[in-house]
Amino acid sequence: MPTVIVVDDSPFFRHVLASRLGRRGFQVAALLASGEEALTAIPRLNPDVVLMDVIMPGLDGLATVRQLRREWPGLIIMMSSHTERGVRATWDALDAGADDFLPKPEGNQSLDSLIDALSERVSQFAQRPVAPTTALPLERGTVRTSGFRAVVVGASTGGPRALTQLFTALSTGPRAPKLIVVQHMPAGFTTSFAARLQEVSREPVTEAPPDGRRVPWEHIRTVVAAGGRHLRLDAEGCWAETGERVHGVIPSIDVTLTDAAAVFGADLAVVILTGMGEDGARGALVCREKGATVIAESRDSALIWGMPKACVERGAAEVQWPLGQIGRWLREVVTHG
Repeated sequence: MPTVIVVDDSPFFRHVLASRLGRRGFQVAALLASGEEALTAIPRLNPDVVLMDVIMPGLDGLATVRQLRREWPGLIIMMSSHTERGVRATWDALDAGADDFLPKPEGNQSLDSLIDALSERVSQFAQRPVAPTTALPLERGTVRTSGFRAVVVGASTGGPRALTQLFTALSTGPRAPKLIVVQHMPAGFTTSFAARLQEVSREPVTEAPPDGRRVPWEHIRTVVAAGGRHLRLDAEGCWAETGERVHGVIPSIDVTLTDAAAVFGADLAVVILTGMGEDGARGALVCREKGATVIAESRDSALIWGMPKACVERGAAEVQWPLGQIGRWLREVVTHG
């Protein structure tokens, strides 16, 4: 039975969430009202996961995570409101060391979706190897680093933190390929996330307009899929599109990769980062069959080695690399075009 500590300044929310968690098989080790309490209780109780509000009076979620990470390495998932302040604080908390975030239910929304997502994350995180395994790359130099017209990067759980690391100080050259980011994320978060990637990369980053307007390629350097919409591509540009969930998610990496394979063919690179499930594996294989270069994050660095594993098992991945090595490769790609 996984143990969880809830840190939230609302007594009502704490107790309602604890009741729901108990019904779903979690053992609630503590209900805490502040960051100050969390710093004392969490290292002592050592739960499987901490579920922490981003915005709290006194020591907020950001400051708590920053201090907690000095002595406790466990799984921290932030609970983020849809407000501008809440979303911005979420990205800062991930920078400080939180592993992932879940949107707080709004209005009359049920807590069930939050608890479903939490259950999946805890289950997948528990399956990580205790010690890092050795990645299995091909010989360095055999993976192409130039001549790409586009790079599609797909990510899910743990992705915002990984993508922020990849995009930090990512200086693109005049012939750099288009960077296309598909991160599983709900509506209301991707506008701020695109702004976050622009801030850390110091390069223009565009969110695909959620209203479906087409953006021509000549107006794009980096594009981020809109939350709750599939990102579609053709030879002229890209646009957001409503539709059915694929593998239970929207945006779906597979949808975008299927388009990308047709548009860019062998002049495409694909990077599949941390995440649960198998979204991206089928599309990556289609791309590889067209001659594209496909890189999967290795389990050494992936928070959840689900999507990269599926990509490897389908035979789509040319190499498995930890995030740092992917970052070095990507910097070379965008610098030299």
